[in-house]
Amino acid sequence: MNPSDAPQRSSIRVSLTVPFRSVEVADYLFRPEVLVYWLGKDSVLQPEPAALARLPHATVVGRGIEYSEPLSGKVSSLAWPAVEKDAAKESATGKGQTSSGARFELLVTLDPPFANRRIRFSLTPRSRQSTRISIVLSGLANCAEAHAGVKAWQSALNRIARLMARAEQVRRRERQAVIVVHGIGEQRPGQLLRQFVLNVFDRDGGELHHVKPDYVSTLFEMRMATVPRNEGTRPTTDVYELYWAHLIRDTTVAQVYGWIFRLATSPKDKIPRTLINWVWALRASIVAALLAFAWLMTQDLPGWLTGLGLGSLAALPALLALGLKALRDHFIVGYAGDAARYLEPRPENIARRQEIREAGMQLLDALHDKHRYSRIMVYGHSLGSVIAYDILSYAWAQRSRRHGAQSKTSSRALRALEDLLNPRAGAAAAVSADNVQPMQHAAWNEYRRNGFDWLVSDFVSAGSPLTHAQWLLNLDEKTQFAELVRDRSFPSCPPQTEAIKSPVPDEQRRAFTFTHAYVDEQNPAAKRSVQVPHHAGLFALTRWTNLYFPYSGLIDGDPIGGPLAHQFGTWVRDIRLDETKGFAHSRYTDRDLDPEAVLQVRAALHLPFQRPLAAYAPERLHPSVLE
Repeated sequence: MNPSDAPQRSSIRVSLTVPFRSVEVADYLFRPEVLVYWLGKDSVLQPEPAALARLPHATVVGRGIEYSEPLSGKVSSLAWPAVEKDAAKESATGKGQTSSGARFELLVTLDPPFANRRIRFSLTPRSRQSTRISIVLSGLANCAEAHAGVKAWQSALNRIARLMARAEQVRRRERQAVIVVHGIGEQRPGQLLRQFVLNVFDRDGGELHHVKPDYVSTLFEMRMATVPRNEGTRPTTDVYELYWAHLIRDTTVAQVYGWIFRLATSPKDKIPRTLINWVWALRASIVAALLAFAWLMTQDLPGWLTGLGLGSLAALPALLALGLKALRDHFIVGYAGDAARYLEPRPENIARRQEIREAGMQLLDALHDKHRYSRIMVYGHSLGSVIAYDILSYAWAQRSRRHGAQSKTSSRALRALEDLLNPRAGAAAAVSADNVQPMQHAAWNEYRRNGFDWLVSDFVSAGSPLTHAQWLLNLDEKTQFAELVRDRSFPSCPPQTEAIKSPVPDEQRRAFTFTHAYVDEQNPAAKRSVQVPHHAGLFALTRWTNLYFPYSGLIDGDPIGGPLAHQFGTWVRDIRLDETKGFAHSRYTDRDLDPEAVLQVRAALHLPFQRPLAAYAPERLHPSVLE
């Protein structure tokens, strides 16, 4: 606009187009820490009906303009769709929802002596997921006011432009990491890593990968893979493997047989329904052998026949060991031995379990401490899912309270999750995991914006023996798995709660959060507080998706894996894959044998990802953006 035209016009307009969706911009611009950057430290403006407003006041002084006391007023008109819910959906899916095309408008009417002056802020969606920001100042009396208004509000838009440009630049350079954890057997370093990358990422779709040295791992054998970013959907993705097979060695047949015997003699109600026939067959074989031995001992048989029978029974283990040595070394020790050593908390196994968990913790800590990644996903197959679950549990307990100073924190998304466990009268008591997961991701985003150092957004288990947790993970005969979950030794999804006093008289509230107080680094004399999940509250923020093939007959499907919601909580998203012929335990990341399973793994990882614009507060960007 030409200022000389101002006397003939009662308003001026300035505008700017930014490369973000309108729902994100609406949630971002009016956050206090962002507002003070583009409007000034004394400015106040919130998209709430009748909210008080304090806006810059510029006047012409000679050839320049001068800012005086801010103008006061209130929000007199508001067209503001529900930003928070829609933004959470978009950040969870990585795709624009219908609401991303919403138009936002806020009108401020100033107080006397400028009662005739109004300032309208509009956010209008444009093509290619961009937004037009417009500011209209009306009720101007003369050319000087118009000139000052143009200069002041164009300056504000210029600050927004610098902020958005820097945020877009940072977003384009973002990376995410995937940790894959292999299962039982004589795995070789890089075996699962290569299979995972070749199958989960689409080479035909242009998702080429590069294998590089793994500088994070202390094991020289290890490599990592980098999949370059896919414009607009997935950031650059680094895939690491947690290799642990070399840490379980020297397993004896006696250790394996002792573990199998304990499982076979478990109470009937602890044995998985899918395996009960196999357990009874094993029991019958043991009983038959004992009866045969007892019968021989009580019969009055010729000495040579008794000796032959006893000798045969005594030689039977040796004959079986000789004939089945390959099976013993490869399967009993090489496969079942891994499970026996890791799942059985006996003194001789503790050191091996500790070494594996330390290796996992070191990898997870290194990825956090690199400050290179926006988020981390963890994929565990078979016994690797149990190891990944343990590592995440310990890492959460140690890292979840680490945070940086924040001028403003929020617990709204976390409380919304907790509210699901406290349904109001007439509301549905159960919420599906499909509906909960976007809320968990919104709470994770909120936790990160609050300054907390927890990057793991997703845990994906495949073919997980955790489905048999009540059979496999008992501490002893008296302390059962369900009791360990209740006392928070094993994190559940949703987290275990406790009863606290409710704001409603004579009522109690189920809670998995508590108030965390800390010293404000920017103002050591002040104390700040925010709600955080307790030490077993990992799955308040981290989504858990579990994939399994249904088991039927003798060998069809996956007898090792199964659903987990019945063991760990209804917020676990169980995905039942299609029934299949043959043993399916190794098919989860095999595109040739089961392409649908691979697609489900890919979807469960939520690979498309963009941090919400709200994550890019001015102080978190490069200092040059504030110049």
